[in-house]
Amino acid sequence: MSASLGVDAPAAESTNVATAPSPLKRVSLFHYSPALIFLVIVVADITRLADPDLWGHVRFGQDVLAQRHLIFFDPYSYSAPGHLWLNHEWLSEVLMAAIYNAFGTVGLKLMKFACSAATILFLALALEETESPARVQFAILIAASAPLATHLQFRPQIFTFALMSSILAILSRYNYRGRAPVWLAIPILALWANLHGGFIMGLAALGTFTAVVFAQDLAARRGMRRAMWLLAITAASAIATLATPYGVGTWQAVIHALGNPHTRTAILDWLSLPQSLLFHWRQDGVAGIAVKILALAMFVALGVTFIQTPRGGDLALISIAALMIAAAFLAIRNLPLAVIATVTPLARHTALALEARRKRLGLPVAHAKDRSPAINQLVVAVAAFELLILTGLFSKKMAAGDPYPVGAISYLKEHRLSGNILADFQWGEYVIWHMPPASKVFIDGRYDTVYPLKVIDDYLPFTNGEAAGKEILVNYPHDFVLVGQKNDPAYKLIVAQPGWKQIYRDDSCVLFARDTSAAAKLAPVTVSVKDTPANSFP
Repeated sequence: MSASLGVDAPAAESTNVATAPSPLKRVSLFHYSPALIFLVIVVADITRLADPDLWGHVRFGQDVLAQRHLIFFDPYSYSAPGHLWLNHEWLSEVLMAAIYNAFGTVGLKLMKFACSAATILFLALALEETESPARVQFAILIAASAPLATHLQFRPQIFTFALMSSILAILSRYNYRGRAPVWLAIPILALWANLHGGFIMGLAALGTFTAVVFAQDLAARRGMRRAMWLLAITAASAIATLATPYGVGTWQAVIHALGNPHTRTAILDWLSLPQSLLFHWRQDGVAGIAVKILALAMFVALGVTFIQTPRGGDLALISIAALMIAAAFLAIRNLPLAVIATVTPLARHTALALEARRKRLGLPVAHAKDRSPAINQLVVAVAAFELLILTGLFSKKMAAGDPYPVGAISYLKEHRLSGNILADFQWGEYVIWHMPPASKVFIDGRYDTVYPLKVIDDYLPFTNGEAAGKEILVNYPHDFVLVGQKNDPAYKLIVAQPGWKQIYRDDSCVLFARDTSAAAKLAPVTVSVKDTPANSFP
């Protein structure tokens, strides 16, 4: 036994493929066609749009680097000044800031590409363990890349996707071969807990695998040695997640996010899968839900093939996939994790179903080539690289998918205006990035890690244009209010309130100042649609 596979790891028993006869042959896409893996990576990384929180992630990391210590109390808001900030993404933000400081926007794109590549490479390693044909592996991997592409954005979540793939690659090897370095989960979870709160899903996967193995061994009366070893790894991994500057505070931040009553109604990422399908169908029609339907098709395919071939020796991996699919139905932000968890067992059971059909029909064994022709690989690799160039991997520009108050912020800076800015939630971190430290925001994307529930309770009626929303204009010391155009409910609310004067308007936003302030004495500016500044990072 190779030491690299974990010297003292108890081997899997006869329920696993490693010790059971299999009609299939282990095939690796790394050997069959590395170019196909490269193509999948490119497709998974194809979307490069600035996320609303990107400005904040980089700025927060830059401030940590500049001050040479973590920031434990909020310095950016006036609604919760000095409030405890349990930043479970601190290491991601420091990495993003360091990369941006050194290499600019291109560096951020390369960082995202590296995380996309890691996610796909780990999935390819897991697929190798399934003994499925190369074409099945590629078909499932390329299908998975589309829903992944919509979520692989410039956010700390990209580290969660890569690390979840790494955990599943290890568990897949252990499940199908009988031995693997499962102990690596301990340092992986320690790192993960400093990068993003999604580490809790990694622990859930590890715990589910352990629980199923325990149940199987107990039912088969095989003894508890293997289950106890996995349980020790899971427990050690859970303890390792406390190795952060916040200790148990990291868990508190994650639990608060899960329990926040506004999370699932105010944040699109936290909508349930059915709600998300309905919302994006109304917004964009078929184009808005296409990748979600593809993901659903993968989930259905897993269910169908598992029913057809239940003896695949991977009940633990099926259970993880089922858990992640359930999580995706609860919150759309978990959809990529469900896709990642589905890939391996889907390939395994698709291969078994095809083999069963071949035998049932009496068809001869199809002997696939061990390696794709070199010329085919070259063509695929060149096409993939051209796609990288065409989609702007090395461009210094990064488009923004949503409108941002570019013109209003430029107006404030041009006239050297600063103060407390009640801005749309989506714009909070954009304002933090562009405005000087003297300006503070009411709320931003850190709502779960900084802002008390009362602040969120006060903000939501305002942004929804409800009558109760006018109270926020009285109860907090705003100097400016920055909202969307005429269709924005908050705009309709503030224009009906006394004490505010419009000082800037363009096709993206409207800026108001208190009518008793010096800013209100400036001549108001209205910018035409064609002259409204374009959105881009930074």
